[in-house]
Amino acid sequence: MRLFNSILVVAVIGSGLVAVAQDVFQGITKEPRPEEYIHWNSASFMEIKSELQQSLREGSGIFGTDFVYLNGLPAREHRAHNVQFIHRSGYTQPEIHENKWDIYVIVDGHGTARIGGERVNFIEGGPNEGQYPELEGAQEYQVETGDILHVPARVWHQMVTDPKETITYALINIIH
Repeated sequence: MRLFNSILVVAVIGSGLVAVAQDVFQGITKEPRPEEYIHWNSASFMEIKSELQQSLREGSGIFGTDFVYLNGLPAREHRAHNVQFIHRSGYTQPEIHENKWDIYVIVDGHGTARIGGERVNFIEGGPNEGQYPELEGAQEYQVETGDILHVPARVWHQMVTDPKETITYALINIIH
């Protein structure tokens, strides 16, 4: 009986080791893209921020606002994400995306993130420039350097600062 129990214990432990030793990564296609191995360190971020600040001073904001950006990792068909660096000041319009989730990583400054609610005071058919719609019923979050914010698709959202303040963040767009 002892021999049987010993064999049983060895068999159970041995089968457990086989299960543990299986490579969970086996069969995953390897497709290295060294050009996409990117590390943005503090020095590279300072260069990016300086370039964005210069663009803002030159009045290069979209829709006539103090909102400028650089594509850090442009969109490509082979991946479902991209990265932008955004520098903004004051008011910018609310936005919503059908199939894009936003992850904000605040790297400098502070502001107010408004998420949810409904957009009001927008004139349909009018130009985007010169319109100042708001979000009614949105949740507000005070964000600052080091904060991370997740905004799901199909939700109105807006980032604003005081008129003389700025905020800079990495925006990771997850596209579904």
